[in-house]
Amino acid sequence: MFAADKKKITKGQFFTKTAYWLKPQIIDFIKNSKCNIAYDPYAGGGDLLKCAPLYGITRTKGLDIDPSLGWEINDGLYKIPHIDNAIIITNPPYLSNYSAARKKLLGEVKHYFENSKYDDLYLIALAKMLEAQDYIVAIVPETFINSSFSQKNRLHSITILEENPFKDTDTPVCVVCFDKQEKNFSKVKVYKNTESAPDLGGLESLRPVVHKTLKVSFNVMNAWLGLRAVDTTNPENMIRFDFKEKFDYDWAKGIKTSSRLLSVIDVNIPLKDRQRFIDLCNENLQELRKQTQDIILSPFKGNMRNGVRRRRLDFYTARAILEKSYFCLNGDMENEQLGLL
Repeated sequence: MFAADKKKITKGQFFTKTAYWLKPQIIDFIKNSKCNIAYDPYAGGGDLLKCAPLYGITRTKGLDIDPSLGWEINDGLYKIPHIDNAIIITNPPYLSNYSAARKKLLGEVKHYFENSKYDDLYLIALAKMLEAQDYIVAIVPETFINSSFSQKNRLHSITILEENPFKDTDTPVCVVCFDKQEKNFSKVKVYKNTESAPDLGGLESLRPVVHKTLKVSFNVMNAWLGLRAVDTTNPENMIRFDFKEKFDYDWAKGIKTSSRLLSVIDVNIPLKDRQRFIDLCNENLQELRKQTQDIILSPFKGNMRNGVRRRRLDFYTARAILEKSYFCLNGDMENEQLGLL
């Protein structure tokens, strides 16, 4: 790894190069805060502060840990100084504990994780921001939506960006806006680009729950049910359940127990009912995607050719879909026996 790349990763230096992130609802939030200073404690290349005239602020303040960038020096992962009447507008560093270990960079950043309950630098950064200021706008990984961040009750809105505002990373991102008021999730607005989606409370209410009513095992090579767990770039070839033989994959190669993109699932369904079970699984999957506008499915790097973000189906949610489909299948069988089908 080149020194410049190592520095970019350990300091989270993926700079925003376009104002694409600045959607109308975000401009409204900034203006309604009545703050007159745009404050970036992870200023980097200064790109977000350069956008200040677009949201009506003329005074700016930048800090950064990297002395080569020309800002006042401060490590915002330890503490962020408070500034009166300032709104934080930032792109904090992203690096998970797991990714740091995998890239052999944990020694560079482990001191941040040792005294934190969070496993990613951007979550540590958000907590420090909320200690410092009442109003925050931050570009963070879209996985934030499914995270266990403890101060989501201060959220005002979440805006998912399907177009990438960065030149040097394809991490799927969203813009989170926080204010000083604690609130119910039903009051937290969610947008995909500029279009309204179900509020955060509505999304959470639609999140499937596993009841352990069906024995299911993933990545079992001799099983019969296949799952493509990630959208391809082709919108005609998205996440789906099917007989494993119908997937374009050489099963003779086997499948790793750690595989999360393609799986073979062991679930006990009578041979005569398997096609109906597959149909129900896909119907329930599509209904979930439609109701939640895909938002509770994990984002996957890059978009499909139609510009829509690719998604990944995690095994917990897949298990919940399998359970629901099994329940529906049993209902169909009972109705058939009663002559109702």
